[in-house]
Amino acid sequence: MRLCVTIYSPRAMSIPPSWREAYRAQRDLGALLAADVARHLKQAPPGWYTEYRVKEEQSFYQKIETGAVPDFARLEDFVGALIVVPLTSDLPAAFDFVSEFFEVQYRRPEKDNWAEGPASDFRFNDVRLYGALKSDEALPPREVDQMVFEIQVKTFFQHAWASATHDLVYKYPRFSWSRSRVAAQVRAILESAEMSIAALDAIEESAVVSRQGDPEASLNGFLEVIEDNWSSADLPTNRKRMTETISTLCGALGLDALSLSELLRRGKEDLNGHPEGWSPYQCVVDYASRYQGDALRKSLRKTLRRPKVIHVTPEVLERLSLTIAGCPSARI
Repeated sequence: MRLCVTIYSPRAMSIPPSWREAYRAQRDLGALLAADVARHLKQAPPGWYTEYRVKEEQSFYQKIETGAVPDFARLEDFVGALIVVPLTSDLPAAFDFVSEFFEVQYRRPEKDNWAEGPASDFRFNDVRLYGALKSDEALPPREVDQMVFEIQVKTFFQHAWASATHDLVYKYPRFSWSRSRVAAQVRAILESAEMSIAALDAIEESAVVSRQGDPEASLNGFLEVIEDNWSSADLPTNRKRMTETISTLCGALGLDALSLSELLRRGKEDLNGHPEGWSPYQCVVDYASRYQGDALRKSLRKTLRRPKVIHVTPEVLERLSLTIAGCPSARI
């Protein structure tokens, strides 16, 4: 979580007393609100990014000057928060998280399924929620719970675009059609990428990319052999990394998926089941020392490139009549 503070250089301007009074009143209340918001944002799930900020004084005056603020004594975004989630599919979880401490009064855009601009428009239009903290009925009413503030909810793609283009385009000292054009193009590219990821299951089956190929096909062969020999509860959560590790090990031993299946079958049969508590990797190394001794001995005696080392037990070395000193690729 990050606190964002923007420092503005003071400019010579005559500020109406009512503006200064409105800023000071909201600044003190906003500081209290920001502290509460920060406490809630700390509860965000791992992998999300959050930040909050309190509007700086000159930014406050500039916003009033736009004429778009009917009641500057209650600025809707004097305090702002940001929640960034990995993908579009994570947005519902973000809204659920926000609802735990935030009472939404209105939002922009008003609806998720209705576009506010033409299809050719790629300007900023991320979700902004406006409301106040949920009050604790067991405690006396607090003025800070009545202060409306803004929560922006974005994906990392949307946040990347906003972060990359904000200073280069919107803080650029002059109006640049070219910069605005590039910003819109980048937004379109990132939106297309996000759409592809969101629809990945369907795209995988489309005629354009629905095909098999290596290394995925070969790795799937190894994965199927492993899943045939161990239950889900006995396998690590990251099965892809496990499969890649065993595939690399088998490559050093000259084993394909079919040969691995036969190796595991023999070991399981001779030992009345795979030893309890042993990982698939440990079983492959041990069984190779029993049934593919020459291949394992050769790999341990030379310097390997992939894998760089093979982890063995003293029993494996003894079975192969080797010592650790004579095996540059062996690690115990």
